[in-house]
Amino acid sequence: MANDRNAQLGNLIAGYSDSIRLSDFKANIAVLFVAIMMGTVLQFRELYPWYLSVPVLLAPFMIIFLNLLISVYPRYPRSGRERFPLWRNADPDDFSFIGDIERDLETLPERCAMFSRILWWKTIALQIAYVVSMLTLVAAGVLLFARRV
Repeated sequence: MANDRNAQLGNLIAGYSDSIRLSDFKANIAVLFVAIMMGTVLQFRELYPWYLSVPVLLAPFMIIFLNLLISVYPRYPRSGRERFPLWRNADPDDFSFIGDIERDLETLPERCAMFSRILWWKTIALQIAYVVSMLTLVAAGVLLFARRV
């Protein structure tokens, strides 16, 4: 039963890791597109109505950037193991890693919970950036339509 549980936790950790990598990839691409869109918006700022000042134009972009950067920011807590010691007088023997399989199996639930929490916050930050961008598009459409009427 323990092996089955450990296999399930290992599969969950692998799935969470893949999802975290994919969300990081999405956020990095979104940062590039938001930067391109922000440049275009700033380029034509003199053509916008008087009530759309530069801070008003940049506020949604800054909120989106902030959420995308929060999404990409790594939130891995320090583990108790010394994987890569940085000492002044280090010996080559200090860098040999002897795997403690029993300790690794004990920490599987903690790692699974950590990856789950990281993925949840990444998803929330990406969703906030998406909702703000969609609301900004709707608001821009309404403001530009109101100008023509």
